Amino acid sequence: MSLSKINLNNFRSFKNSSFDLAKKNLIIGKNGAGKSSFLEAIFFIFSKKSFRTSSSNAMINFESKFFKVDAILDGEKFSFSKDLLSSVKSKDGNIENDFLPLVLNNFSLSLLEAPKENRRSFIDYLMFHVEHDYKTDHLNFKKALAQRNRALKKNSSPELKSWTKVFIDLSHKITKKKLEFIDSFLKNFPAFVDSLSIPESLKNKFKKISINYDKGWKESLLEELRESFVKDQAKGFTSLGPQTSDLSVKINKQDSGNILSRGEQKLLILLIYLFFINAYNDLRPNKTIFLLDDLASELDDRNFDLALNLLQDVDCQLFITSLEYLEKYEFDFVIDL
Repeated sequence: MSLSKINLNNFRSFKNSSFDLAKKNLIIGKNGAGKSSFLEAIFFIFSKKSFRTSSSNAMINFESKFFKVDAILDGEKFSFSKDLLSSVKSKDGNIENDFLPLVLNNFSLSLLEAPKENRRSFIDYLMFHVEHDYKTDHLNFKKALAQRNRALKKNSSPELKSWTKVFIDLSHKITKKKLEFIDSFLKNFPAFVDSLSIPESLKNKFKKISINYDKGWKESLLEELRESFVKDQAKGFTSLGPQTSDLSVKINKQDSGNILSRGEQKLLILLIYLFFINAYNDLRPNKTIFLLDDLASELDDRNFDLALNLLQDVDCQLFITSLEYLEKYEFDFVIDL
């Protein structure tokens, strides 16, 4: 199942533009031509939000008061619209929520060096799609955290006691699922790397990957919350728990930045994405949409050639933006903006 056509009406710089699509698509154009906006529209179709901004209104053309996106997916038409004063509206039904749109851009390629909030969001996003119950657990956890913070600010002992219990239970629940998810990745990633056509020197580095997960507390969350109570009450928020968790990627027990060049670190991020695309295909075939924004500007020539070679065999609908035509990759369709 894949997108075969989209129409963009007042979406960013697109006033009224229609595009036919194939499985592997190249979008070329000068800076400012709308390449990232094109990917944003694809992402919006499946997620009803942007990967560039938290404001849906920002996607409305500045000369208009609304945008409309029409899509044909596996022969069925879907339509979505948004005006300045209302939420996103769907016509002709909603696209099923097991599609996985993945964006690889300059932000995601810096995942290993980015603030820990970015890595938490990345893991949560993948888990929302791999295990649908996790999304409900995560929403309940966020609610419990908000209520506990509210009780801290109010200095309400009964509410604090009640919500602390809920917070701890949900903290353990979602952390257990995260650790199982990471453990599954670590068990299967070396074999995946071994199957790739990349230099042996890189294989040997990438196969020695390990992930250290800081769950947001050390031993007993209950005891540590008691110890931090005075500080948390003064600040009005909970300082321990999954909301402060982080993960670090190591190669041969050293920080990845000490072993890998910056280009190799970005190539590793691409491999992690490709690994999850393969794993997701096993769960839900033909449901991944891979959006790569200006990959050539993020990688040196050697690693860019390796990336294009790896992308030749990726089994998903693919959209790559570039300033110019990429002769080293065989695309099904080229869109010149």
